[in-house]
Amino acid sequence: MKIVFKYLKPYWKELIEISILVILTSLSMLLLPDFMSSLIGKGLSAEYTLSGVVVDTCDLALAECTVNQVSDFGIIARYSLYMLGATLLSSIAAIGLMYVSSHLGSYVSRDMRSALYKKVNSLSIAETSKFGTSTLITRATNDINQIQNFIMMASRMILRIPVIFVGSMIFALRKSAELTGVLGISVPILIVFIAVVFIFAMPLFKKQQIKIDNLTRVTRESINGVRVIRAFGQGETEVERFNEANVDLTNLQYKIGKIMAFMNPFINVLFNLGMVGILFVGYTMVTNNEINDYLGIANISAVIQYAMQIMFSILMLTMTFIMYPRAQVSANRLKEVLETETTIKDDATEEYDDYNFKGVVEFKDVCFKFPEAETNILENISFKANPGETLAIIGSTGSGKSTIVNLIPRLFDISCGSLTIDGIAVKDIKLKKLRSNIGFITQKAQLFSGSIRENISFGKEDATDAQIAEAAEIAQAKDFIESLDDKYDSVVDQGGVNFSGGQKQRISIARSIVRKPKIYVFDDSFSALDFKTDANLRKAMKTKIKDATVIIVAQRIGTIMDADNILVLQEGRIVGQGKHQELLKDCDVYREIALSQMDEEELK
Repeated sequence: MKIVFKYLKPYWKELIEISILVILTSLSMLLLPDFMSSLIGKGLSAEYTLSGVVVDTCDLALAECTVNQVSDFGIIARYSLYMLGATLLSSIAAIGLMYVSSHLGSYVSRDMRSALYKKVNSLSIAETSKFGTSTLITRATNDINQIQNFIMMASRMILRIPVIFVGSMIFALRKSAELTGVLGISVPILIVFIAVVFIFAMPLFKKQQIKIDNLTRVTRESINGVRVIRAFGQGETEVERFNEANVDLTNLQYKIGKIMAFMNPFINVLFNLGMVGILFVGYTMVTNNEINDYLGIANISAVIQYAMQIMFSILMLTMTFIMYPRAQVSANRLKEVLETETTIKDDATEEYDDYNFKGVVEFKDVCFKFPEAETNILENISFKANPGETLAIIGSTGSGKSTIVNLIPRLFDISCGSLTIDGIAVKDIKLKKLRSNIGFITQKAQLFSGSIRENISFGKEDATDAQIAEAAEIAQAKDFIESLDDKYDSVVDQGGVNFSGGQKQRISIARSIVRKPKIYVFDDSFSALDFKTDANLRKAMKTKIKDATVIIVAQRIGTIMDADNILVLQEGRIVGQGKHQELLKDCDVYREIALSQMDEEELK
């Protein structure tokens, strides 16, 4: 739970306010039974009369001896006002406590969510993949909610519990040590019981968060893959998989529920037995004439109320203990993400922040392997891409094409060799500056909820309408956008589901073009486009962005035939490099790929 204290530190003023309000609330609660005892014991008294004459005492067996109740209204009024004041103070302090503790919990959880989101954005693709999308969502929502609830509960109870417990014990002993002695039996039994429940509940709460993760993962996969599931007729299988995860979580929650269901009645039994014990001891004291006035009766009432407060404080301690294991598990899961070492470190100086890059990309003997892998997936990668030129990368599936282009914006870091832009190592350039010079278009088009205008200007918030329209025209998206009723203000649903794959891809390409970066990276971004749109797009790019460096990863020979330089990859190595006609003659791998897509006449 150290991570929770870290986020509580900035709110030390709120913690002080909570401490003051807790003390005020607790003292008010402690004083009420004492005022009630004084009201009864001092405000009421017995008056003995013998044959109509007031005496100090007389034998009640005599017919002439009578007992009358005498009230002192002044004392009763004074202690009534004290009680009213204590109640008002307690109520006002309780309202303030609820407000401040809710404020504290909400703001701490806000800070945690922000830190988690910022951390996830700083992690590499490999690091986020290690956790998985579903568990990161669960940690940002369910886990932080558990911590927030615990903070609100604990801030109200942690200080209040010992103050009420110790204060009630002191006040009760002052009233009657004999009556208070009954608590010496019930309280230890209750504490031992709570400790046992805590030992059994802790492992179950840990498992619960894991099973919530699993249920979230299954749900997310089913929703995202709904088309595949329906296409393969696996709907029932997925329902069974969801039911299995759902039942697994339900069974665990049932076990936790049984423990809680057993605990509450047991606590109530101990609670009531304690009250009965105090009443029984009070009864024996009255029958033995140890209590023979109103003050003694008032003390019994006060001790019962203090006993109730003691038991209530233990009950609140129980509720805090119940919430603590879940909060601790959630805090550890949050800590696991926040303390994950970021392999992509942005520790470059600001030396190149104002540097005007041209966009010369050069790989020299670059190799790469994933952090926990034993072998490299890229070996001896060397090439140079210049401004105004188009470099194409082609190869079989799994040959390392996407990995190469992912190294340029530092989505991964090279394992050996040198990767530079304009002769400057990419690690020496601030990530923001580096990525501002790169227009990266992924194979899978990703659109965000909002409008088409907002999606295109995503990387350049100050883009004008003219710049957005120009980018859309180059990306061959202008015609279909302007055919829509709302044109650039047309709504994009979540994930862009209201657009076709080709339309989404063209909007994604426009999003990169509007930034006017020095380097364009197309990671198989033309795969969703028809041949005509593909050709028109490449033609427009040659005339409109001719001064930029263009790197294209493609599967289609037709897309890269006119590239200035083509890299042919096989199993992470460059097996051919040159222009289209050169590779047809000198590279067997390239020729094999080309002939599998086109005949010899088309390749000329």
